[in-house]
Amino acid sequence: MLAVFTDLDNCLLDHDTYEHAPAQPALARLRALGATVVCTTSKTRAEVEHWLRVIGLSHPSIVENGGAVVLEDGAVEILGRPRAAITPVLRKAAAEAEARIRCFAEMDAEEIARRCNMGLERARLAAARECSEPFVLESPDREAALREALERRGLRLTRGGRFYHALAHEGKHGAVRWLMERWRRGGEGLVTIGIGDAPNDEGFLALVDHPIRLGTGDSGPAAWNRRVQAVLDELGL
Repeated sequence: MLAVFTDLDNCLLDHDTYEHAPAQPALARLRALGATVVCTTSKTRAEVEHWLRVIGLSHPSIVENGGAVVLEDGAVEILGRPRAAITPVLRKAAAEAEARIRCFAEMDAEEIARRCNMGLERARLAAARECSEPFVLESPDREAALREALERRGLRLTRGGRFYHALAHEGKHGAVRWLMERWRRGGEGLVTIGIGDAPNDEGFLALVDHPIRLGTGDSGPAAWNRRVQAVLDELGL
């Protein structure tokens, strides 16, 4: 079995325009190989459902930085805590750390749309958080203090391409590990590729057989296409 775990923003999707067409040649090649492409993202389940339809992919998917895994049949495995148990704790930790934050919970769809360069309907999908709280850290010099205050309360701090995120689970790597172990228990041989560009991707990139790190000057769907094709060439697939 060939499995490809990929972040979306700045990887399979363009960071600014959300264009994905340049990645289609590699996606077509993966489909022909029968590979499983797993969106591994900070986006919500509702957002991922949208992008699966647009790009032409299917579940399984890892959403909200590993807070939940949506399985092939659409069943959802929650690995974290409900958002309602995270947001108030984040606010208390921020007050203790003297960190100025602005949570997604405080933003309306118009503000989310503006910050993410997206339309209102997609902003509403982004707001539909189930097991994490994204936020803007307006006092970045307090990041370390905030991280410590969250950890004392059993939460984790991670950073994506646009926002910080408060989590009550391991992160993307925990969900990737969970899914890989599930497949291996089924007796399948497994070859894995991972594509990411942000600090919250490093954990799962360390787990896969063939990590692809995108970054400044080498990111977005065209780079995704080129780098995935190169790995497939190396594997003789």
